[in-house]
Amino acid sequence: MTTLLLGISKKAAERWAALLLGPGLLFVMCLVIARHSGFRHAVDLRYLRTYLNAFAGAQADKQPAELLTVVLLVTALATAAGAAAASAGRTFERAWIPDWPHWYVTVLTHRRIRRWTTLTRAIQEARDQRVHDHLHGTPPNRRRPTEARLRAKQERLFPDGPPDRPTWTAQRMATAIGRVRQRYDVELAEIWPHIWAVADSEARKDIQGVRDSYADAGRLAAWGTAYLLVTVSTGWWPASLIGAVLVGTAVLRARAAIDALATLAESTVDLNIRKVAEQLGVACQAGFDATAATSLNAVLRPRPSFTP
Repeated sequence: MTTLLLGISKKAAERWAALLLGPGLLFVMCLVIARHSGFRHAVDLRYLRTYLNAFAGAQADKQPAELLTVVLLVTALATAAGAAAASAGRTFERAWIPDWPHWYVTVLTHRRIRRWTTLTRAIQEARDQRVHDHLHGTPPNRRRPTEARLRAKQERLFPDGPPDRPTWTAQRMATAIGRVRQRYDVELAEIWPHIWAVADSEARKDIQGVRDSYADAGRLAAWGTAYLLVTVSTGWWPASLIGAVLVGTAVLRARAAIDALATLAESTVDLNIRKVAEQLGVACQAGFDATAATSLNAVLRPRPSFTP
């Protein structure tokens, strides 16, 4: 038991240092530099070196108890900043895959639809222009984007076809849900708890790892937003570069995580849906066909009984 508790404590300490303390200390250091340097001395290394030397000299004259107090205060501030970033990261996770009917969801969805329509129209115009140039022997205008380039851009931005969701990540998950519905005539949200219960440990580990990567992307986006706020509040513009890089990296990581999660979810359903059906008492002698799907839906969504 002692060995187990020591192992758990060690893992908790490592996770605390990796997720809260380390990024928090970097943010506190950046905030101190930003408040001192401001906009005028944003990249003045000599000015910053003078300040750091003066600060170090002031700390050298303090008693050990005072130094310990400063260290504990900085550690507490860093941990608080890390906890705030973790909480804000969960907000980013929900915002990337919104499931509530707010006004901004409609605005973002219409924006993506307009972008798809614009690209589709541009592809058609490029195709017509290519045909026109071929018929009249006109050399192509190299400044004008080609049909292939526009189509590649559309496939990169909308890999799942015409959009009907507010974000790329939400569209990817909606596509996975639609594929499961089309393939098995069941809803992924209804069948997933049962799939998770019968899935093997390797599948669970892979899915949990991807889920953790998505959470890490949310925290990274929160840190990037915090650095952008440092620029707004202090005028130290290098923080905006850090924030922009962090937010951009977070978006790319979130997309990669959701893409992997959707693929793993579909494959896990493919491998385990028949096992779920049989354990719930649904016969699948001929495979998971329409009859089995109807019976499984009756089990998952029982009709309420009304007593007169």
